[in-house]
Amino acid sequence: MSIQTVLACCAAIAMVSAAHAEAPHRFTDEDRQAVEAVFIRQAEAATAHDIDAFAGVLASAPAGEPDPIVLLARSYQFWGKPALIEHFNETFKGVWKFEPDVAKIRVVPLSADVAQLYAPTRVTAGASEATAKTASFLVYETAVRTADGWRIASIVPVPAQ
Repeated sequence: MSIQTVLACCAAIAMVSAAHAEAPHRFTDEDRQAVEAVFIRQAEAATAHDIDAFAGVLASAPAGEPDPIVLLARSYQFWGKPALIEHFNETFKGVWKFEPDVAKIRVVPLSADVAQLYAPTRVTAGASEATAKTASFLVYETAVRTADGWRIASIVPVPAQ
């Protein structure tokens, strides 16, 4: 077999491989729906005080990678999933309702694997029903695509008043 034949075969294999190579993935309408759905599951889990379901919507760091979870609010901040779960374990002992205006949720992709989410949300919190207060927030979150689907990586509740 001549060198020209070998080179021609290699070129043909390269062209066929390129033609069948996976196209870069994009953020789709299905992704938008999945991001919204994970946020709604987060809200339902928080209102139900279901810490396991709440933890399940949060991103987990792959082995050897930094923990991506952060919650930043005016009066406190939590860095890492264990710190956030510990906080909500205490918070869920009282009244905690997380009620987004589902019709006003907005999902905007930053890349094929990262999206930002905005939702006007009412939060009711307190040690008991008698002392609980409701406030409006503009909740901003980021969601990341993981091997397990879309998960929440950051939560930033901004007081609306």
